[in-house]
Amino acid sequence: MRKTNFLKAVCLVFITCMYFQASLPGFAPTDAFAAAKKVKKVKPPKAKRRPNLSYRPNVSRATFKYAGRVGVLPLRDKRTMAFYGGEDGYFSEPVLRTLSDALYLEIKAGRAFEQVKKLTQPTAQKLSRKDIRAIAAQNQLDYIFIADLTAFNLLREKMVKRKKGLDFKINVRFGIVGQLIDAQSGAVLWAEPIVREDGQLNTDKRVSAEDYGPSAVAAVQNGFEDMKYSIRQLGLEVRK
Repeated sequence: MRKTNFLKAVCLVFITCMYFQASLPGFAPTDAFAAAKKVKKVKPPKAKRRPNLSYRPNVSRATFKYAGRVGVLPLRDKRTMAFYGGEDGYFSEPVLRTLSDALYLEIKAGRAFEQVKKLTQPTAQKLSRKDIRAIAAQNQLDYIFIADLTAFNLLREKMVKRKKGLDFKINVRFGIVGQLIDAQSGAVLWAEPIVREDGQLNTDKRVSAEDYGPSAVAAVQNGFEDMKYSIRQLGLEVRK
């Protein structure tokens, strides 16, 4: 008898919950299942259709802020995830190498430094003051710029149902944490996190290169513009 009453109580609770959910405005289980079927997995396009991540930086006409030479080390990849789906193969060039090249070109175009040198040696995960001095002495540098790539990801946001004709919002997020170090003293002259996003609406069930390519370039370029402005405005100056 007790077992029968217990089963009846469980059934009653289940039916009540289903009735309560169905009575909520906008709740439609069939719509949810239909929407789930419409969502297609994003896959990298074929090699010939992959967008280019390179671009031409904006050159500043301002006067130099730092006398001497700065060395720009390659980006260290500190992301928690790749661009999308566990991989970076959505562009025609390797992501980390292309962004490292862009970092060097942007610092050079920013004209905050009298001279800029691109360092090709791999960046160690940890650099001591002794390591920094050794790199500076080997390359005749006054400053060293170190940066970590913290974000370069594609994000898909499902739009509200009432907005007819819209399927997803495609966002690309770009983030770095940079440090400008005085080679002689080891002092950090500038250190800031930079995060930028750019995106557009997608009315198709699939995501093509045209949906994320321009947004990726815009997010990267705008992020580096913020970085250059921050270095010029907030960077500490050193008396030589």
